[in-house]
Amino acid sequence: MVLPSATRKRPPLGRGEEVSLTIDRLAYGGRGVGRHEGFVVFVPDTAPGDRVRARLWRVKPGYGEARLLQVESRSPLRTTPACPHFGPCGGCLWQHVAYGAQAAAKEQIVRESLAHLAGLREVEVRPILVVASPWYYRNKMEFTFHPEGGLGLHERGAWDRIITVQSCYLQSPASNLILSLARQWALASGLSRYDPRTHTGLLRQLIVREGNATGEIMVVVVTTAPEVPGLRELAARLLAAVPRITGVLHGINPGLSDGLPLVGLAVLAGRPYIVEELAGLRFRIGAETFFQTNTAQAERLVEVVGALADLRGGELVYDLYCGVGTFSLALARRAGRVCGIEISAQAIEAARQNAALNGIANAEFTSGDVRRLLPEVRSRTGRPDLVLLDPPRGGAGRRVMRRIAQARPPRIIYVSCNPTTLAPDLRDLVLAGYAVQAVQPLDLFPHTYHVECVVLLEAPT
Repeated sequence: MVLPSATRKRPPLGRGEEVSLTIDRLAYGGRGVGRHEGFVVFVPDTAPGDRVRARLWRVKPGYGEARLLQVESRSPLRTTPACPHFGPCGGCLWQHVAYGAQAAAKEQIVRESLAHLAGLREVEVRPILVVASPWYYRNKMEFTFHPEGGLGLHERGAWDRIITVQSCYLQSPASNLILSLARQWALASGLSRYDPRTHTGLLRQLIVREGNATGEIMVVVVTTAPEVPGLRELAARLLAAVPRITGVLHGINPGLSDGLPLVGLAVLAGRPYIVEELAGLRFRIGAETFFQTNTAQAERLVEVVGALADLRGGELVYDLYCGVGTFSLALARRAGRVCGIEISAQAIEAARQNAALNGIANAEFTSGDVRRLLPEVRSRTGRPDLVLLDPPRGGAGRRVMRRIAQARPPRIIYVSCNPTTLAPDLRDLVLAGYAVQAVQPLDLFPHTYHVECVVLLEAPT
């Protein structure tokens, strides 16, 4: 029933008003959550236990969003950020919160997402698996050239501005040296830098990928055109300074977005890939290969999946959204047969190469849309014993959940990097008759709000 406008409950606060709040928790998206007369207010740059003064800039019927004006009373969970760029830089959101509190917030985010978005209030969520060290954990970083900011990371909340980063605490110290050398070269070269507002300029991105287990490093300089004076000089300078570099590449992206696939890729020095080791397997990683960005925690993720899969030999396993075969190859060592599906033809080719590299013959890979291919694979191979899916951040969606339920696997393992899209997908599987048996969150991305989660579901016996 729609209430007359005169009787509708109005928010106790208006846009532009200031209010003092105690922050109760951290929400998915990174902001702190406080309440004023029961009215929820989201405030960035806060920690649980802070007493803050904030000004409302947006007011909705059920919540408000505010800008932090002052921390009136500091929470004991607050800590001094290690990085001098923290705040303006968009690479991290939670360096001001003690790492243990970050992990606890992520565990609670998973619990609340399952309860409120999926109706799974009675499901037990296991304690989150934290990282040994929350620093220098990323094996890939993408830095951006900009006419007004040199070379660095995007400013928080800004698509058209960057922060010139002198040193980043997310990737290894070697990458900081590479960043410094590339910046010096770019300044000395006089070459134009890409401006996202006018879509002009030559130098666009610097990508650094590192094999944490092998130590191999790849550097990719992305430009908007193929002719770039001095690139081989830069490659020689990088190789001399960082001997662990196994390849320097030149990628070309003339499009409007940094996230578009490269239209060209040339090797300036070395080879076009690095080798990484994970869970006893070797993987070739190219300039555009998707691979988990935290190798150490990715290994724990594979261990969790393997333990929940509990394969005894002979099982038929489907790996949906299989990427380059990270889970497929690990499970193939215990399964009878693994069928991987992935929409990216490039990733499928890499998965096949990785299977050959590791001498694994019982894993097959097919390129195509999961929803369309799943019935075809089911008719060709028979009913799977286990379906594993690791979809993109947007989730798999209702139609894919329907296809999985129609395949009738006794067990499903869902790997998710977004609890807000995981929850509705799980709800659909539960409505199809599956029961959640285990929920294991893992922290792969310290100082951000992102959290990985592995869920085991079983069909009724």
